[in-house]
Amino acid sequence: MTANKPKQLIDILQTMVDLSTQFNELLLKEKNALENSNSKLLLDVSTAKKSLAIRLENSTKTAHTFLNNIKLNKGLYGLGDFIKRMKPSDSQRQLTQHWLDIQSLTEANKQLNDANGAIIELNRRHAQRSIDILHGHTGNNNSATYGADGQAMKKRAGRKISVA
Repeated sequence: MTANKPKQLIDILQTMVDLSTQFNELLLKEKNALENSNSKLLLDVSTAKKSLAIRLENSTKTAHTFLNNIKLNKGLYGLGDFIKRMKPSDSQRQLTQHWLDIQSLTEANKQLNDANGAIIELNRRHAQRSIDILHGHTGNNNSATYGADGQAMKKRAGRKISVA
């Protein structure tokens, strides 16, 4: 690798660390918004999250392309081994630290995203249960039947509790 290549790789990985850190902060805001039922903040975070996810994906593609161009065919998957084979230097230490940061942030972001998804699913179930009650469904799943599409259909009570 030429003298300029490690600096370029350091810059690419630093960008990934920065974007992953920002993504982590957004996921924490999203969790807070979900826990506090703050729909305005949730909408703002959702919009920002989409944009940041695209930037992070593009940054990852840039890293893969760069690594392929320097003949590291495994891309980011082989980066850890590649860094370990480098002779000790400031560049090697920086690359190691950035790579560890990226791995740590990726795992933290995955866990936060999973937790947020679980909160969303729980809220969705509660909302669905409320709708079922308003439509007069008794909640007795033993009385459910299946439609032509294979989806469970609950039997309706004799009358609706409320009509909007």
